[in-house]
Amino acid sequence: MSMSMPTHMARIAAVATASPSTRFTQDEVLAVFGYDDPQRRGFFERSDIDGRYMYVDRDHARADENVDDLHARFQAGALELGETAIRRALDLAGWKPDDLDFLATTTCTGRLTPSLDAHLIARLGCRPDVQRVHVGDTGCASAMVALQQASNYVAASRARRALVVAVEICSAAYFLDDRLESAVAHAIFADGAGALAVAGDGVGPSIIAHRTLFRPEHLDAMGFEYPGGRPRVILSKDVRRIGAGMMGEMAAILLATQGLKREDIAFWILHSAGRRVIDRARALLELSEEQVGHSRSVLRHYGNMSSATILFVLAETLRHEAPVPGDWGVMIALGPGFAAEGALLRW
Repeated sequence: MSMSMPTHMARIAAVATASPSTRFTQDEVLAVFGYDDPQRRGFFERSDIDGRYMYVDRDHARADENVDDLHARFQAGALELGETAIRRALDLAGWKPDDLDFLATTTCTGRLTPSLDAHLIARLGCRPDVQRVHVGDTGCASAMVALQQASNYVAASRARRALVVAVEICSAAYFLDDRLESAVAHAIFADGAGALAVAGDGVGPSIIAHRTLFRPEHLDAMGFEYPGGRPRVILSKDVRRIGAGMMGEMAAILLATQGLKREDIAFWILHSAGRRVIDRARALLELSEEQVGHSRSVLRHYGNMSSATILFVLAETLRHEAPVPGDWGVMIALGPGFAAEGALLRW
């Protein structure tokens, strides 16, 4: 065994998701923002999204919240959904909170100090010696970054148990202005949380390889800026081209680690970034419509929940498919930087 190989392969023992109780149709979201021009309405109507879950009171949805309102809603939503997703993952894995040795949290739609991990450790009642990391401000790719930290931790000892939670309250990061990219963001982003239990043994797919690909020449293509302290999405129209191209590059990198061909991969777990990114990635990777079906389904039913989305696609895949030992899976998320984060899975 080469020196670079981990002592044990980390495995995904369970995956769980959580959504707010309130689901809005695209027409209902349009009504809140008050867009009435054909171009902005078109972003909503051609999104391939039927509806989205938002941590918003339906009777009090409005587009004039101030910074304090948005932060309060982010904090309440992130803690509620994050805890729910974690408890569901723990139940599926057959673990209790005090079994956890490591917790990795991530979000990019709000900020807490103490950070999200500390608040969730308190709510769960984890051991006082639980180790943790918070991956912040890494956008839609950050669940994969957090998974990399958790799997590295678990790979060092078979007995270790880790948990990853990605929670995003994108509805607390809107900005009403005249820019078209703001309207695009309002048409696709949604709220949700996903959690993964990661173990050194047991059932579930092994994480055979993790890879990161950075293209810093696209640093300005996507992210947040903070005029007046309020988050405002930066979303270049080039993202659909850049993102799909980097998905293709990442797939090739992951396959090369094991000398695999595209047809060796049974499951493609791709970030539901948006209709056009999925279209372009499907064409570039020469995949069938069925192979991107779970990414499309998550987009249709949930929208783009930033970092939580890839965990929803994994959950959807496991819910509807029946992997057998030896099956390969490719998991890729995209984020600002510009970055592609990938993992090669084997059942």
